Amino acid sequence: MSELQVWLLVLGIVVIAGVYAFNWLQERNHRKRAEAAFDMPRQDVLMDRGPAPPMPAPRFEDTGELLLPTPPREAAAPAPQPAAPRPMRGPPEPDESTIDCTAFLSADAPFPQSALDELASAITAFARPVRMFGNDGSGGAWVQIAEDSGMRYRRLKIALQLADRQGIATRVDLENFVDTITAVAVGIGAAADLPDVAQCLTRAKELDDLCADVDIAVGINVVAHAGQLFQGTTIRALAEADGLRLLADGMFHSEGAPGTTQFTLDNQDTEPFFPETIKALTTSGVTFLLDVPRANGGIAAFDRMVAVARQFAKSLDGTLVDDNRQVLSESGLDATRRALLVVYTTMDERGIAPGGPVALRLFSG
Repeated sequence: MSELQVWLLVLGIVVIAGVYAFNWLQERNHRKRAEAAFDMPRQDVLMDRGPAPPMPAPRFEDTGELLLPTPPREAAAPAPQPAAPRPMRGPPEPDESTIDCTAFLSADAPFPQSALDELASAITAFARPVRMFGNDGSGGAWVQIAEDSGMRYRRLKIALQLADRQGIATRVDLENFVDTITAVAVGIGAAADLPDVAQCLTRAKELDDLCADVDIAVGINVVAHAGQLFQGTTIRALAEADGLRLLADGMFHSEGAPGTTQFTLDNQDTEPFFPETIKALTTSGVTFLLDVPRANGGIAAFDRMVAVARQFAKSLDGTLVDDNRQVLSESGLDATRRALLVVYTTMDERGIAPGGPVALRLFSG
């Protein structure tokens, strides 16, 4: 072999290695963008196709379908310290107790504003989200308390959230909650009805198991043929024609109920879809992503995402694939629908409607 042939062989190896490295970086950047879409570091349902650790049933193994469970969370890990909660007025969720550990305070006369201020100050120290409600004692509805609301309450309800995507309340969290409410009750001269720590801890663990079972995302990609690119202006026109809105996070959102996202449309490349740059943007592909427990509409939301993705593929002359670049088939889509039905049934049995107010709280963070 001549010296020229040797150098050509070396150059070829370097070029191939460069292509693999570039593709790896692109997929890594896309995974980070998908995780940021739902405000938590989660396993991408299509990118991370390797063996998953054992989890409680039901589980969906990697069989080439679109749907995979997110990894289990460490139940005992302490949650990050959140920003101090600010009490707000608003209607309480009707089934809030399913994910809360709740204490009650009562008095013969309405609580003075100073007592409400003391309680509001005390709950800012909790590591878990806490909400405070008031009732005038006449049998009316509970009202989420606003600062300096001027309302007159004879009963107070303090609800600590047991679980979210950051983890669950630990025994230390719950004991601190009970001790703090007890001290406040003594300080303001109120009677206290306190939760049972052991029961709340059991419910927290049950919620964590539920989250491990149903906290999943479904992704569909539309990719350009080799040597071709999609134009940002065309992507925006197609998205808006299908009712998607470009928001500040650089993604198009398909909304169900006002202010709620059913699925998103993201750029596979690193550059977000921003109004000021999308005119000059080109990309090799886009990704549709459905955050299953936060999206209302059930199977219909998934079917709408599939329909929009197909329209994109047709209009852009692209191909529908998963993140392993495998072409999506009708059998794969049907298998995903069946898996989603199991998820939705599991949530319904627990009284947590997908995309409902409790689901949005539980699958937040």
